[in-house]
Amino acid sequence: MSKTINTIVAIALVSLFPALTIYAGLNAPTVEFSEGQAIIIATDYLKGSPTFSFDGIEDTIELADVDTIRMPNTWSVTLKFDSRHAGYGNRAGEMVAQVITEHTMVIMVSNGEVISAITDDVFDEITEILQPVDTSLEEAEQLALDWLMAAPTFSFDGIEGSMSIIDTVIAESYPVQYFVTISFTCAQSGYGDRTGEVLAQVITEHTAKVVVSSGEVRSAVIDDTWDEFNQREKISSEILPPEEALNIVIEYLQENYDETETLDVDIEWSIANLTPENLVGASTIEYSGNGWTITIHYPVVWKPNYSFKVEHTSGFTWSGTVDQSGSVTETE
Repeated sequence: MSKTINTIVAIALVSLFPALTIYAGLNAPTVEFSEGQAIIIATDYLKGSPTFSFDGIEDTIELADVDTIRMPNTWSVTLKFDSRHAGYGNRAGEMVAQVITEHTMVIMVSNGEVISAITDDVFDEITEILQPVDTSLEEAEQLALDWLMAAPTFSFDGIEGSMSIIDTVIAESYPVQYFVTISFTCAQSGYGDRTGEVLAQVITEHTAKVVVSSGEVRSAVIDDTWDEFNQREKISSEILPPEEALNIVIEYLQENYDETETLDVDIEWSIANLTPENLVGASTIEYSGNGWTITIHYPVVWKPNYSFKVEHTSGFTWSGTVDQSGSVTETE
């Protein structure tokens, strides 16, 4: 074959490469995603999201809606769930209202990946950024009053003119939360809409704790018993309190250290709150008696771990932690 023919053949082959590439691309297998897959992906994402992973309640997750977006393989999945506290994201160290809080998360799934996740239209779960609505103290208190006045308990038989604010605490959280305590009186006993119920005809005084944040009421509990926000009895979860953690530490020390024979759970303790006045994210309590000083430090979070420092006038010292299962770990 002549040199000229070889050159022509080479040029022809090179000219075919773009066409072959386009052909291969057109015939490459296309990955298809289904609505069902999008729901699974969205649900898995929700479980690992900052808000839900902090204190979400597993069996409350429910599918509210699924919409097809005008993009290939893209769906908007709306899921509802409950958390054990108010607020969003990782709230470790923050002062939060311990009340069951309902949330709605809208998750955008495209080509098998989550590209957007917004909770309650205000919190971006991916960037963990909240778009707060500036609320002044006066606005927060008025919001709490207006909301409670229109809520089922007061609107059923609340006595006009009986509602007043007792106290308001401003939590140094992001966004700012206002804990508004309100007293009011009803003409009968009970909570919520009591239509058709047999009621005691007795003037009943109530105290409500209302949490306002970002221009909205986030929770409301009456008499520490009734969840006015969700219209049900307040759900109490078993939490190991610091007093019980103290007894666990005392029993542990008695079993493991001979020097603690004078340490007993029945000591009449003098109790002092050593928490700095403006600190809202943690608490420190000191128990002293019979030559012993026991200091407990713990964050104000859901089911905290407690840090202990035990000292005696004899020179004995001990440090350790107690978790919510009651397990003791020595740190020194």
